[in-house]
This record gives sequence, structure tokens and C-alpha cells, in this order.
Amino acid sequence: MIERALEDLRSGRPILIFDGEGREGETDIVIPSQFASPRMITKMRMDGGGLLCVTVRESDSRKLGLFFFDSFFRKIGQPDSRLFYSGDLKYDSDSAFSLPINHRSTFTGIPDIDRSKTITEFAHFLGNLQKYNGTAKDHFVEQFRSPGHVWILIARDGYFSRRRGHTELSTYLVERSGLIPSASIVEMLSSDGHSLSRDKAKEYAARESLTFIEGKDIVSAWKHDSRNGYRGL
Repeated sequence: MIERALEDLRSGRPILIFDGEGREGETDIVIPSQFASPRMITKMRMDGGGLLCVTVRESDSRKLGLFFFDSFFRKIGQPDSRLFYSGDLKYDSDSAFSLPINHRSTFTGIPDIDRSKTITEFAHFLGNLQKYNGTAKDHFVEQFRSPGHVWILIARDGYFSRRRGHTELSTYLVERSGLIPSASIVEMLSSDGHSLSRDKAKEYAARESLTFIEGKDIVSAWKHDSRNGYRGL
């Protein structure tokens, strides 16, 4: 199943990732960010319905001067830092959220064309980090602004040794596929006001001929990956 998922990602096809029972218990539609065309963003919005986000590895986020949203505001204590306490999350001990961004060439930033532009340009930027030679922060702020309409999620260093959320699951698979290590993800929601059930998500995957993979299988593959998702970096 892992190899099928990797092949789908390399070809630009979305996959479905179920994080696991006892956690969020949610399924996300996942694509490599570099393939986030307007048509694909529309499909994710219509068939997913949750919050569309883009991921980045923690090691890359440091080069851009990004930070975890809650930890930053707890550190500065303004406004009341208790507002940003995330220790009572029902599904994890930490949040992956950083900043919401728009590419500076977008208009409002929210239409599918605008979000596609923001996401693909963000992926392109990450794919060229090495050429900036320590000036990535300056180039990043020249191309992107915040607040925006695409939330950045930071995948923890060490991946599943620290956190096992959709952020890490999706970023690891995209990285292992050999693509720019950034995923675009959206939760699948139900018309009854809840998250789409695992069974319903599997039915959707079958109808759309998409790969459905569980978090536990991704973590198992990672444990046997001598590179542990870092591709030698």
C-alpha cells in the first residue's frame, strides 16, 4: 500500500490518509503541494470541506523564520498567553499551526486560483531553498504576506518520534516519494456536521479509485526506513 501511495503522489494523484482511531479519527485528502492546481484545490474544497493547509518540514521552517503559532504567543505573553495554551487538545499535546499566508500576486487570496498560486509558489520556494544561501527569510517575505488564506503547518523534526498527525504523515510520504517535501491537506467532512467516518472515506476512495492508507501503516514503514524520511539531509 505504501508503494502505491508513493506512486500516486509522484503522478500528482491525491491519496487519502486516515490518522487513526483514538486520535482525530479523521481522513484527509492529500496531494503534493507542487501539484496543487486550481482544479485540484476545487476538488479538495468540494470533496473534503475542511481547512485547506500546506505543510513544511520544521528544518525548512527555521530557514524561513516561521514559528509555531501557539508557542510564539505564549512566549511573548501578549495578549493573555493563556489563550494560546494547547495542552488541552483532545487529540494531541501540540498544534502544528504556524502562520496563514497569501502569495503577494494574489487578489483576495481565497478563490481556488489564488490558493493554488499561494501553495504552488510556496512549494517552488521550498524546492529552491538551497540557492538562497542564508537569505531565505528575506526572499520569503518578498513573495508572501501574512495574514492570508492558506495556513502553514509545521511537521516536527523526527516525524513520528514526536508527533503522529496528518501534518507529519503527509509530509513524510511526500518527502519519501522524492518530491518537494510539502503536502497540501484538507479534512473530509460529513453532511451531518461531523467528520467523515473512516468507512465513508473508504467508500469515497473506492468510487474515485484513490489510495486509502492508515497512519499506522505509514508509521510502520517509517520505522523501517533507514533514512527516517530525511533523504540524507
